[in-house]
Formats: sequence, structure tokens, C-alpha cells
Amino acid sequence: MKAISPVIATLILIAIAVIAGVFVLRNFILLSTTTATQQFLQIQDAVLLQTVKHQKINLTYYVDWLSVTLQISIKNTGDRVVTITNITVGGLPLSGFTPVNVNPGDVFTGSYPVVLNPATGETKIPYTATWEKGTEHEIVVKYVVLGSKNEQVVTYKAIVQ
Repeated sequence: MKAISPVIATLILIAIAVIAGVFVLRNFILLSTTTATQQFLQIQDAVLLQTVKHQKINLTYYVDWLSVTLQISIKNTGDRVVTITNITVGGLPLSGFTPVNVNPGDVFTGSYPVVLNPATGETKIPYTATWEKGTEHEIVVKYVVLGSKNEQVVTYKAIVQ
């Protein structure tokens, strides 16, 4: 029987070492990516409530005023305090929202009118089909985890009711 040449044995060992190194590097990169993108907040529920008020201007002219209120529940699923810095609905701010801290395991619940006219800060506008019942709008919650300077984002799709 012939033995394997020392050169071939060395090449096989180098190949095994390279494959093992690639495997370890791949797992390290995968693990660091997963850890870096951990979500600390979970939007448990979000509802957009539409209100339309019919206003008589004169004998022949009426205006339907539209307002939308966001009711939201957000849970801190992480192990550190989280500061919710901003919430928007379809890119529009909320009236009266201020940053709030949420402790680990706690649920933040809030109800805020959506600023439908950012130029004037108004929460009511003449009726528009954009906010019709059944339409879907993206809610964006921005937050910072205690001990981190990076702002993170969690999104949710809510339907106008």
C-alpha cells in the first residue's frame, strides 16, 4: 500500500483549515448582524379612528371636517429602557406626543390626533378620500435604547376605521 505524500497531506489540512475559518467567519457575521438589529419594541395594536363632522356654513354650503386619531399600544420586549422619540402616521406627526420612556416588559398605550395639515398644525381638514375608512397607513415609531445613541425604527400598517 502506498501512503499519502506529505505535500498532499499538507494541502488537505490547509483546505480543511480554510473551510473551517470561512464557516467560523460566516457564523460570526451572522450573529453580529442579528444582535445589532434586535427589535426592542413591538407594536401590539394600532387603530386609526376617523371622525367626520358635518358643518353648515350657510343655507347651501356644507363642509365635512375630517379628523383621525391614532390609538396605539407598544410593548418593550427588550431588557433595557427604551425612549420612544417620535411616532408618525403616513409621514404626518401626532398632536401632543412627547418622548416617553418604556421599561422592559411594560406596555405604552396612547391616543393622539394626527396632524393632517402640517403647515398649519391642524388636526382637522376638509374631507378627503386619503383617510377613508378601510385605507391603510404606515405607522413609524422611532426609539432609542438606553446606552445607545442610534435611533431605531419599527413600523406597522394600520387601517382607518
